[in-house]
This record gives sequence, structure tokens and C-alpha cells, in this order.
Amino acid sequence: MFYPYPGQFQHLRQARLGVFDERAGTFSWLGPSSGWRGELFPYGAAYSPASSWNGHGVSVALRDHVHPNHDLLIRTMKIRADPARPLRIFAYHSLQIAESMYQDTAYVDPERHSLVHFKRGYFFEFFSDPPFSHAVCGEHTLKGLQGTYIDAEDGRLEGRTVAHGAADSVMQWDIPADGAEGTTIRMFVSVGQSLAAVHQTRQYVTKGGPARFERESEQFWETWARRRLPQAPVELMGKVADVYRASVLVMRHAAGANGSIIASPDTRSLAAWGDTYNFCWWRDGGYVSKAMDEAGLYENAQRFLKFAQKCQDPDGSFYHRHFPDGAIGSTWHPPPFLQIDQTATVVSAVWHHFKRGADPEILLELWPMVKGAANFMTHFRDPETGLPAASYDLWEERRGIHTYSTAAVGHALERAARIAEEIGKEPSVWRDAGREIREAAVEHLWESERQRFLRSLDPRDERVDSSILLALKLGLVPWSDPRARDVVDAVEARLWSQRFGGVARYEGDTYYGSENPWIICTLWLAEARLRLGDRDRCRKLIEWAAEHATPTQMLPEQIDAATGEPKSATPLTWSHSTFVDVIHKYQESEERRALFDE
Repeated sequence: MFYPYPGQFQHLRQARLGVFDERAGTFSWLGPSSGWRGELFPYGAAYSPASSWNGHGVSVALRDHVHPNHDLLIRTMKIRADPARPLRIFAYHSLQIAESMYQDTAYVDPERHSLVHFKRGYFFEFFSDPPFSHAVCGEHTLKGLQGTYIDAEDGRLEGRTVAHGAADSVMQWDIPADGAEGTTIRMFVSVGQSLAAVHQTRQYVTKGGPARFERESEQFWETWARRRLPQAPVELMGKVADVYRASVLVMRHAAGANGSIIASPDTRSLAAWGDTYNFCWWRDGGYVSKAMDEAGLYENAQRFLKFAQKCQDPDGSFYHRHFPDGAIGSTWHPPPFLQIDQTATVVSAVWHHFKRGADPEILLELWPMVKGAANFMTHFRDPETGLPAASYDLWEERRGIHTYSTAAVGHALERAARIAEEIGKEPSVWRDAGREIREAAVEHLWESERQRFLRSLDPRDERVDSSILLALKLGLVPWSDPRARDVVDAVEARLWSQRFGGVARYEGDTYYGSENPWIICTLWLAEARLRLGDRDRCRKLIEWAAEHATPTQMLPEQIDAATGEPKSATPLTWSHSTFVDVIHKYQESEERRALFDE
């Protein structure tokens, strides 16, 4: 539950939904360990989240919505029982407001028939239709307490109406339930930065008719999907088309109104690693913004570039990663906190955005950022080789002079020169620097004896790395050059997972497993095969990626090489944007082939 930006802050610590059968005197929380069978699935054209739970002669269907123009969450619960009997439904919530579970307050407001959690400038008002029958507040974690959810497990709430510290709460509804019509409960969470703001939204909903706001939310996103989602190629219908459309929606939902684009909304790594993917990386964001342009989300891509301009360091480079509000994020890099390819990716994204929209005014607006970044890259050079100086690689693990980073800088400097030409500026310094870097890359990074590019210099690393595929896309050597095919063949031969398919990042990768296949790496291979003329292999690799989406059409970062299950951050926005980008490249190749046939 993010507010005020996607990825910042994750205010929800835990939520539970429980059922008490009054006749049998039994209670259970929804979940596989309590005898419930659950299924998650998207519904409607907008792939909205839904789930169904069945157990103990009761079915619970859930649908969740985010209202398009109010800070309002809506959870619709439809409960049926066979045979018909009275039930009590319990909803437990423990928040970590501003990502800290301390110094919170929770209280029941009997006058407004609502339940409020707050801390500092963040307020959450829970209310429902029909109104809850009873609500209590309590504490968790500290003082030997587990959580107020335990108060619900005897079917009767007996706690307090106000609590502070590590505060939590439970709401109760007493309902009749049958197997035909069932009973519908709509639970709302109004979010704002003052009590007055959340009260105003609650009052607006209750006076306007609660069902109306569910309908508005559903209709808006259905309309958005119908009018904004492009169609996948006819040749790639079915599962591929579903994942394609979901991918465009993931990119849209990962983008904040201020332009930030988070790498993933997944917060599960917080408990294990102490950090998350809820940051804006400039490499991820740059590639996502390009895919946004391809899919028609031009406004979102432009907002990202303006956000980047606000976050750029004074020297023209870009810091490792930023929080969604623009503050610098946590890092494991020593000063200068630099991955030079990230600076390059932003510049390349500016040119791509202009190419798709052809509005020279955006180039004028972003010119100071482009100029600063291009000047930084021009001078950030290794004096001996002429290559970009050492920085961390795109996998954020090793410092060195990396082949992918080199290709990204050479590509970006050429794009900066094109931007300069478009608005009447002098391009020669950047064009010359880009040419020198590309020539130096072939001289120093190509290993003629083994017919492949090194992974890096300083230190020298000869391991096969799939990022070389992305370097080829950025013009490391032309696709017509025999070395391009040699590189692609070598990557596929060494990094292809024999058990489940897909391409690993690099030889010896141990992140979340042993040489797990990654979605982006496999899709880089798909585009490489397409560029080399093998459309059929490209299509099969696209289909492989789609088949490894979750039941809700989410693409993970990687696939467990031992089990074939999704691994690490899910969804990864970069996985989805790469899927979209390769689909569009595939479509363009089909259009070119059709034109040739005519």
C-alpha cells in the first residue's frame, strides 16, 4: 500500500481476513494452512487483481481497486455459504506508517463509524458498506504481544478502541450468508495527509453511494485499457498477448505522477536483505521509458526524463539510485556511487523519446541535462585505453571497465551529438568521443583468439556475460559483422539453462541461486536472433518468457534454475518493458517483411 508515490512509502505491514462460523463455533484465517484453497487471477481488460478462496463450506471472492482520482483503496468481498448460515468476517490490519511500525496511533471513531491509523503526516481511515459491526485496536510485536488478530480467533472482539506504539486493529462484520446471492462487503481505505482530508473523502463516498466508487474505478481502468493498450501482433496472440497487455499496465502503474519509475513494487526482500527494489534506477527507468514510448505512454516517458533532470548530479552524472520522491537512495557502492552506463542510458532515452514524438521543444527543455551528462562521459575516460573509466557494472557487483558500459557510453555520445544537431548546437566533440570509444572497444575488448568480447578490463574478466547481447544492440559492432553472430552463439551455448530454458546473466552467477535464467537476458537473445534473421527463434523465446509469467501475468526478475519457479522481485518493471520492446521489434520486422513481399 504505497503513498504518496509508487514505491514510497510501503505502509502495509500485514493484513489478514478471517471467517467465524457462528453455528459450528469455528474460526480460520484465509490461507492454505487453514484449510482454504486460494487462487489469484487478473480480471477485466485492465487486469485488475482478484482472488477466490474456498474452504469449510464458504467461498470468499475478493476484488481490489485503486480509485483513479481519489486517494482511495476499495476491497470488495463477496461471501457465500452452503448451507446458508450466519458468519462473522474479520479484517486485521497492521501498518508500518512511513515504513516504521513505531509511534503509530489507531483509534475507533464511533461518530463516523470508521477506524483511523495515523502518524505524522499520513492518515488512513477504514470504513465500509455495510458499516462494520465492531472494531478494536491493540498492539503487536512489543511487550510479548503477537497482534490483535488473536482477539478475533474466538469469534468475539473485546479489545480497546484506541492504541499507540506498534498499533494494529481488527474490524468485524456480522452477516447472513447463503450459496446463491451471498453477501457483499465493500471496505474502503481513504488515505491523506490530514484528518480533514481523509474525513472529506469518506464523507464523499458515503454520501455518493459506495457502489458508485467501485464502479468508477473499474470503468476508468477498463476505458484506459481499451483506449491506451496497443494490440500485440496477431502472430503472438494468446498468452503472449495477455502478458504484453499486462506489461504495459505494469509500466504505467510503476510510474509516479512526478515521473519516477520504480524497479519493482515487491517488498519481500526487506525482511531478508534489509532493502527493496522500490527505487528509481536510471538504467531501468531509461529502458522502461523507451518501452513506454513504443507502447504509446509518451506522457509517462516524458515525465521520467524531467524527473531525471531534477535528480542529476551537478557534475552531469547520475547517482546509483533514488527514492521515488527524488532523494538519493541507499547504496552499496563507495564514492563516487557511479555506474556510468546509467548516465548513458538517460541520454539515449532522451533521443529515443524525441524520435518517437518529434517535438524539438522537449530537446530544448532537456538540453542542460543532456549537455551535462555528455560532457561528463566525454571526460570520464581511462587515459591508457580511451575507454570509459572504471565504474560498477550493470549487475552492480564489480568495478571495472566493462564491455556493456563501454557500448552504452559510445551509443549515448552519438545520441547526444544527434540531439545537438537537431537544435543547432555543435556536435563534433561528442561524436568524436563516441567514435573513439567504439574503436577502442574493438581494439581492447575483442579477444580474437576465442572470438568473443571480454566481459571487462581492469580487472580482466573473460567470463561469458549476457549483457554483451545488449551491447550489440547498442552498436558495439554491426549485426552484419561476423563477430556479432559469434557472440550471440557463444552466449546461448554457454548460458542457456538446459533444464528449464532461458539465459543466465553470466558464468558463475550465484544471485538467488546458481546461474538462474533471467527474463531480460532471454529477451535480449530473442532480439539478437531477430536481428540476425531468425524470427522463428525470436518468437519461441518471447513465448518462453510469457510462459514463465505468474497466474496474474507478472514477469519476475529470474527463474529458479532448480525448480522453474519465479525468483526474486516480481514483477520486475524492466522485465515487462523488455518484453514490450521486443514485441514491438518483432512487429516492425513483420511489417518490413510484408512491405518487401508486396
